[in-house]
Amino acid sequence: MTGLTGMRFMQRMRCQAAAVCLALVMAAGALPPVPLHAQEEPESFSGRYVGFALSDGAVVSLIEREGRVVGQYTDAKGRVFTVNGQRMGNRAQGQLARDGAKAFFQLEPRPLGIQFLFIPPDEAGTPNLAAAVQSALAREDVDVETMLGTAPRDTEAGQVFLLEGAEGKQLADAYLGLPARERELIRLFDHVQAHITGRICTAVSASALAVTHKAVPLALERQQAGCSVIATLRDRAMGAENYAGFEARLAVQQELLVTTMSCNAGDQDAETCQTAGAMNAAMFEQWRRAAEIFADVAEEGGTGAGTAAAGTGTGTGAPLPLRRVDEGGGVSSTPVPSPRPR
Repeated sequence: MTGLTGMRFMQRMRCQAAAVCLALVMAAGALPPVPLHAQEEPESFSGRYVGFALSDGAVVSLIEREGRVVGQYTDAKGRVFTVNGQRMGNRAQGQLARDGAKAFFQLEPRPLGIQFLFIPPDEAGTPNLAAAVQSALAREDVDVETMLGTAPRDTEAGQVFLLEGAEGKQLADAYLGLPARERELIRLFDHVQAHITGRICTAVSASALAVTHKAVPLALERQQAGCSVIATLRDRAMGAENYAGFEARLAVQQELLVTTMSCNAGDQDAETCQTAGAMNAAMFEQWRRAAEIFADVAEEGGTGAGTAAAGTGTGTGAPLPLRRVDEGGGVSSTPVPSPRPR
C-alpha cells in the first residue's frame, strides 16, 4: 500500500468513524434459526473501559448485578454522567444523568471492550438518534498500542497465510492451530474474520465440516449468529453485484493485518507502524459482525463497510428497541423508536 493511498484510506476511515451512521442492516426474508451452539454466554459488563483513537479521553466504569448496569460515563470533554440501565440480551441500555439533565445510552460488547452510544434527548425528551455520538472503548487491562501494532511484542508473523489455501477441515485445523494471540488479533479485523468465519460456516452447512470441530465456536466468537445464518448471508453476498467491493476491503485489511503482525514482531520501521496503527484504530472503532457485513453486501450492494452504531446482530435476527428507564430504575414497557434502516 502506497503512502498516499494509505493516507487517503485512513482519512476516509476517520470520516466514517466520526460521522455516526445509525443504519441497521438486516437480511431480507426469513433466515434459518440460530443453532444453539452459537448462543454465547453473556459477558459481564462490569469493569473500567478507556476510549482510544477518536474516542480518546472517554471513560466508562460499570457494575453489572442481576441485570442492572450502573456506573459512570465521562465523555471526551470531561463531562461526567451517571449510568443507570439494564442488560437486554447482549447489550445494555438506559439513561444518563448529569446536573438534572438526562440523556440515553446503549452499549454492546466489542473484541477490545465495548461500543458506547451517547444519545441526547430531543425536545420531546425521547432519544435523538440522529445526534448520537459513538465511542469505542477498550477494557482497562487491554494493551491497545500492542493490538494496533504500534508497540512490539513477541509473536510469529505470517501464519495468516496458512488460512488462504485451505478449505473445510483443513481450514478449520489451520485456524485452530494458530496461536491464541494471533486469533485474537485476526478477530479485530472484521472483514478478515468474516471471510474466515464464512468459509468455515459454509463447510459446516455443506456437511463438509463437523459442527463439533473445536474451530467452529472459535470462529463464531463475538458473532452472535450461527453458521446457518452466516453461510446463507455469505452465499447471497457472493452472488451480489458488488461482492468485489467486499473483496477489495478484505484485501486492504489483510495487508494491514500482516503489517501489524510484522510491527508487533519489530520488523517494520516506526513510521509504517504508526500509519498502520492509525488506520487500524479507525477500523476497530467500526468493527462489525460477519452477518452484518454479508447482509450489507447481499441486500444493499454495499461493501460491508457501513457503521451500525446502534448495534445489530442480537442473535435473533432483529434489533432490540431502546426502552425508557423510569425514575426508580425500572424499564418501562413503552419502546423508544429505533433508528430506521437505510
